Parts: sequence; structure tokens; C-alpha cells
Amino acid sequence: MPPIYRIAEIIIYSLLNFLPFLALALYPFRRSLRFSKKTTGLFIFVLTIIQILLGTWAAFSSKNNAGTISAVSTILYAAFYFLTVKKHFGKTLFTLLMISNIANFAVISAKTAEGLLFPSLATQSYRWSFSLMLFIAEAILAIPLFLYMKKVYTPAVEKEPSGFEWRYLWLIPATFYVMWYYSFYGNTRQTSLEIALNPKNTVYLFTVNVGAILIYYVVTRLILEQNKTLELTERNHRLTMQALQYENLQGKITEARRAKHDVRHHIALMQKYLNDKDYDSLKKYLDGYGMSLPDDSILRFCENTAANAVLLYFAQQAKDNKIDYIVKTDIPENIDIPETDISVMLGNLIKNAVEACKKEKSDDKKVVIRANADGGSLCITVDNTYTGTPKFTNDGNLVSTKHAGLGLGTSSVKSIAARHSGLCRFEVKDGMFYASVLCQMNSR
Repeated sequence: MPPIYRIAEIIIYSLLNFLPFLALALYPFRRSLRFSKKTTGLFIFVLTIIQILLGTWAAFSSKNNAGTISAVSTILYAAFYFLTVKKHFGKTLFTLLMISNIANFAVISAKTAEGLLFPSLATQSYRWSFSLMLFIAEAILAIPLFLYMKKVYTPAVEKEPSGFEWRYLWLIPATFYVMWYYSFYGNTRQTSLEIALNPKNTVYLFTVNVGAILIYYVVTRLILEQNKTLELTERNHRLTMQALQYENLQGKITEARRAKHDVRHHIALMQKYLNDKDYDSLKKYLDGYGMSLPDDSILRFCENTAANAVLLYFAQQAKDNKIDYIVKTDIPENIDIPETDISVMLGNLIKNAVEACKKEKSDDKKVVIRANADGGSLCITVDNTYTGTPKFTNDGNLVSTKHAGLGLGTSSVKSIAARHSGLCRFEVKDGMFYASVLCQMNSR
């Protein structure tokens, strides 16, 4: 039985080496946890106990087991992380590897400092001096790391773009992780302890980690810029729809004014036909006059201005291309979803539907739009004639038929739906393409 003070030293070290970095790794996803806070806390407690037991095993077992114990610890940590966080796999893996690399650097730095300040204790496993140096290293790293996670990294992962970019970005921290693991456990000439106690190795790792952190920063900044570009695109889309609505209304107003201006001339001519009892000419004239009146097609599909502008614009496009345009919508004027989001979702879905119908050779082409805001949610479905075969990625994203990569319109719709705690689905069945979106109206 090892002395109590040794067990206490191992427990303190295990807590310092685990909990701060776990908190840092969970922070960006604190709003996307799969379980309740109570259940998540219970999982953390159990995992902490396991980490302490693994630390005890490592402290009192053969030195040759260090790599195996480290691997077991990492696997358990990763399993918990992927089970708890409900986000794109690439995001969670990137975060896990990034934090693991930083944690490894903190541990190696602490060991080097211990070797310089407490040389007699540094060759022993998990002494109080090691925990003290690790605490100081974490204190130095805490503020810049937290600011980075809060100001840059968390906004990047909270956004919901297509997820396509995260499928490969995790390879960046994975490369640095493999470099670290090989340096300490793949070296047959020196033990991991000997490597850690050499200040030159720590300087080398410091250089590598600085480069890695710069790359992480650049990557997340690029993702933020991408999100800003997407938001600007959405705003421009809304302005375009509003401009089209304005032009449409202006045209109808001009036609109505012209008709009002000419009505006195029509009345005078009809009065002449009546006085002359030339009823055949009067009937013929009335028929022609009816054909010349302004288009009395529907001006309002629903009460929501943004949605109506989009629906009205594409109604004209469908009419010009001989596409049946069926609309059944009930979206109120005041709704807890920004008009920008409504405009972009409807605009992208209907645009894709109309463009798909244009390519169909059949004369029976139709676009069916249904939308309803009820029960705290907004449901939109846009169905259209489609005889092609769409391509989907493994994670359900629709591949564009216009360019390489994912469809920008459908990716934008998916991003907005996720932002409102909703979902979207695309499928093809029986010669029709079905697109459906569900958004929570009180989720922001």
C-alpha cells in the first residue's frame, strides 16, 4: 500500500491534468451538450475517478506501460467527448486534438521546469513539485487560451455552415498530435522522462505549439470570415427580394394609374356606341377593354412582407416558364424569426425548385409551396417536379449540380435551420424533389 501522501500527490496531479483542459474543451459546446447538466456532471465525475486510477497505475507500474496508459486515457477521454457533445464530428475532433496538444505542452513544460528547480524530485512520478509546476504553467496559459476560445474559436464552431470544411480541418491538430506522440513514445534511445527533462526538447515543442496555435487561429478566423460572407449574402438576398417586390408594385401602380387616366376616354366611346345602338361594336370593344386591363393576379400570398416578396417574385418566373405555381402559406407579419432568414430560406428553396423545373422536358411541371407558422415553429415545404438523381454527401449535404462542392443555397438553408434549433431534409421520390424545413420560433 503506497503512502497516503503519494496517493494525494497523484490525485492532485490527475485533477490538474484533466479537469482544466476538459472544461476548456467543453466550453465552445456548452450550448450543444447531448445530455442535461446533471447527467454530464455525473459522467465527468466518473471519468475523473477513472483518470485518477489510471494515474495511480502509471505511477506504480513499469515505465514501459506509460505509452499504453496514455493511449487508454486518451481513448476514454475521446469516447466521453464524442458522446457528450452534439456537434459535427470534425468540430469535436478538431477541438479535442487541439486541447490535447496544448495539454501535452503544459505537462512537458511543467516537467522541464521541475527538472530545473527540483532535480531530485523530477525523476519521481507525480510529486507535489510536478503539480506545482503544472499549476503555474496552466495559470500562464489560462488567460490567452480562454480569450481565444471565447472570442474566436467558440463563435466559429457555434456557427452552422455546411460542415464540409470541418471534415478535413481536424487533420491539422492531428498532425501535431502524431508529432508529439512519436517524439515521446517512439524514441527508443531515450525514455519519455529523459526527453521531458531536456530543456532543448521543451523549446522545440514550444516552437511547434506556437506554430500550431497560429494555424488554429488563422483557420478559425477564416471560418468566421466565411460566416460573415454568408450573412452578407443573406442580407443581399433579402434586399434583392425587397427591390423586386418594390419594382413589381411600382409596375402595377403605374398600370392602375394609366387605366384610371384612360377610363374617361373609354366611357366616352362606350357612350357613343350606346347612343348609336351599335351593340355589337360595344360588345367587341368591352371584350378588348377587359383584355387590356392590368394583371389582377394575387398581390399577397401571406401577411409576412419578406415571405410575400419572395413568393410574388418567383410566381412571375414560374408563369413565364409555364410552371404550375401552387402556394398555400400562412406566415403572419410578426414572427420570431428574422425576415432575413425567412427570405433567404424561401428564396433559395424556391429558386432551386424553379430552376430544376426549367430543365425538365415534361409539360407537366409544378412547384408546390406550403408554409405554416403554428405551435412555436415555422414549417416550410417546397416540392417540385424532378426526374434527375441528386448526389448527397455521407453526412446528408446536397452536392451542387452547378459547381464542384456543396450546394450553396441548400447549405445556407441548413445553416439557418440549425441556427433556429431546427432541421431540414431533402429527398427525391416518385418524380418529385421534396425539400422541408422546420425552425423553432423562440430559439434565438
